[in-house]
Amino acid sequence: MKSSKEFACRFPGCSASYRRKEHLSRHEAQHIQQQSFTCSICGRSFGRNDTLRRHLRRKHGVSEPIHRVRKACANCRSIKSRCDGGSPCSECLRRKIHCPLIRPDGATGGDSPGQSPSQSIPFPAKPYGPEKSRHFLELYFELLHPHWPFVHRGSFNANNESPLLVQSMIVIGLWASEEQSAQSAAIDLHKTLDSSIRQQKEKWDVSIAEVAYSSGSWPIPLYQALLNHIIFCIMHKRRPSLGLDLKPSLPSGDLELLVSLVQSCRRLGMFYFPNVLARFLPDDHAPYVWVSVEEVKRFNLALFKVCRALSGYSRQDGNGKECGVIGATSWRLAASDLQFPMPKNDPLWNAFGREEWVSAVTEDVLHTSLDDIKEGEWISNSAELLRFAGA
Repeated sequence: MKSSKEFACRFPGCSASYRRKEHLSRHEAQHIQQQSFTCSICGRSFGRNDTLRRHLRRKHGVSEPIHRVRKACANCRSIKSRCDGGSPCSECLRRKIHCPLIRPDGATGGDSPGQSPSQSIPFPAKPYGPEKSRHFLELYFELLHPHWPFVHRGSFNANNESPLLVQSMIVIGLWASEEQSAQSAAIDLHKTLDSSIRQQKEKWDVSIAEVAYSSGSWPIPLYQALLNHIIFCIMHKRRPSLGLDLKPSLPSGDLELLVSLVQSCRRLGMFYFPNVLARFLPDDHAPYVWVSVEEVKRFNLALFKVCRALSGYSRQDGNGKECGVIGATSWRLAASDLQFPMPKNDPLWNAFGREEWVSAVTEDVLHTSLDDIKEGEWISNSAELLRFAGA
C-alpha cells in the first residue's frame, strides 16, 4: 500500500509534490540543471517554458515563442546569440565572418564535419572516445579546479557546452595525466585550439570592436576556454621564462591573447557588479542566478590571478613611456578594478549532485536580491590593503 505522505519541492516558487521521494529527487535535480528554454529574440535562457513565455510577453510583446530555426550556425551557438538560420545567417553577415551554414560547394546545411565554427579552419577532433574524454575532464576538475575554480562543475555537461571550452579542459586533463602519449596529444590539441582561437578573434575580441555593450550577451564559455588556454601556455613549458621578479613570463604572441581577453572583459563591464546583476530578471530561477553570478566573479578572480602571476615586462619608447600592446598598462588588472564582492559559499559552488547541493544551500541563495549591489563588500574597497599586503 502506497504511503499518503507527500514530498514537496523545496525550491521557492515551485508547488510540485510527489508521493515517492525518488520522484521528488529527480524533479529537484532539474532545478539545478542548465537552463534549456532560449528566447529566440534576445538569446536569454530560462529553466521553464512558462518563464520563457512570461519573458516574451513582458519584454518583447509576443504571446507565443517564435519557432526556432531548425539549425543554428555554430558561430551563434558558441556565443548563445540569436541565429535566423539564413544562408548565411544575418549575424555572420554582420560580423563579416564565414557562416558554417554555407558549405564549400555553396549548399546550405549544418556545420560540415571537422569544420570550425568560423573561417572554415579545421576544428580539433576529440582525441579520444567519450569514456576517455570523460576521464580527462574528471582529471581537470580533480587537479586544476581546486586552484582555478571558475567552471561550475555541478551544472557542467560536456554535451551541451561550447566545444572550445570542453576541449580546452581536455587539454589540461591530458597534460595532468602525466602519461607521455597523453601529454603529446595535449600539445597537439593545444596548437590546433590556438589556431582556432586566433582565427576566430573577431568573434570574441570586443577590445577591437567599434561598440561593446555591457547589457549584451557575454561569451562566458569562450572566455573560460581562453583562460584555460592561457593557463596551459604557462603550465606546459618545461623551462618557463622568468622575469627579474622571478614570475613566469609568456611569449608575446600568447601574452597578446591575455591582453585582448582582459580588455574585452573590461569593455563589457564584467568587473562591475551592477552590470553582472543587470543580466537577470527578478523572476529568474534563484539558484541559476546565484550560479551565474558566482561564475562571473570566480572567472574574474582567476583572470586577476593569472595577470598577477605574469611579469608583464614593459616596453618603453625614447621618452621612457610604456608603449605597444605588450607594455600597455591598460590591460593589467589591479584589485581596484574588481568592483564586485568576493565569491561565497565554496561548498555550494563545489557541490556535485542534488544531495551535496541541498546540504550546502543557504537562504540567501534561494532569495537572491538583484537590487543589492553590496558596494561595501567590493574587492576594490580593500585594494589599498591588498596592495600593502603584497596580495
